[in-house]
Amino acid sequence: MKVLLVASKTKSASAGVMLEAAAPAWQERADVTLAPVSDGEGDLCDVLFELTKGELGVVDADGSPVPVHSKDGAWTIDVSDAWGEDSTNLGLALDQVLAELPSMLTINLPRQVPPDMGRGMMTALGVQDESGLAQRLASTHLLVTSSSEQPLLGVNGLPRWLDRHGLLSPMDAQDLERHLGGNLPASVRPSLLPGGMDAKSPTSGLGGGCGLLFEAIGARFAWAGDIVVRELERSIPESDLVVYVTGDIGLDLPRSLFALSREAEEHAIPVVVIYGGGRLQRHELARFGLSGSYSYAAAGGDVDGLRHAMVAIAQTWAR
Repeated sequence: MKVLLVASKTKSASAGVMLEAAAPAWQERADVTLAPVSDGEGDLCDVLFELTKGELGVVDADGSPVPVHSKDGAWTIDVSDAWGEDSTNLGLALDQVLAELPSMLTINLPRQVPPDMGRGMMTALGVQDESGLAQRLASTHLLVTSSSEQPLLGVNGLPRWLDRHGLLSPMDAQDLERHLGGNLPASVRPSLLPGGMDAKSPTSGLGGGCGLLFEAIGARFAWAGDIVVRELERSIPESDLVVYVTGDIGLDLPRSLFALSREAEEHAIPVVVIYGGGRLQRHELARFGLSGSYSYAAAGGDVDGLRHAMVAIAQTWAR
């Protein structure tokens, strides 16, 4: 039996550590291929390096290390966990990577950060507006990724969202709303919205509004989990079973799990998901293209709990 065992990072462990904990129980019973996956939350470059090799490194953004990955002229910049106070770090990293003349450039943005509408990035790149940004990026094919969607919430919407989720007090949220309203130039809005663009598109709010800027200059968008799973397209058809290991599951399942189950379904290969906390109802499995689900929360919900729980799961499926 051939098993494709994939794992994503959790709050306390990298994807590699999760794989090391999950693998032994399966390796005793099957031919196992190990593969990390990422949904673009701080480890995209690391995972792409593990899957495709190439070169892994960092660029210095005024003292902040920004992860980068390159292979055959294609570069990836991951600022999802290296953002700073505004988009300046992205601009500094972009300036250095563009000097390498990349033929393909992937920029992985954080979902929820305070908006500056890309002003810090444009200042670092020495451009004034989206036309100047388009000229700087004209020689490369641009792909923008993130872990999930994030529309622009607006001058009023963002402070309300921060207040509702307990990230700011009502007083601080009110001060932020006043600050945004007083400091956002009116000229920014029309300059970013040519040709009937939708400021509430699912990707407009990524990177504090950088998503809208990149949309204005014609960038393509994809979810980070999708581009990672694309690197596994050869391994999936060769497998008899796909096992996806992750941490806690919330209301939204990881995009990489959706992409993996969709690809496996095309080849009639079962997918089993093993997770920590949360709850995945049995009637939801078919809707998500899953053949089974198991939680290791009862075993402790940590790496040791995963290692312990995996023995019985492997005995059930690897026969």
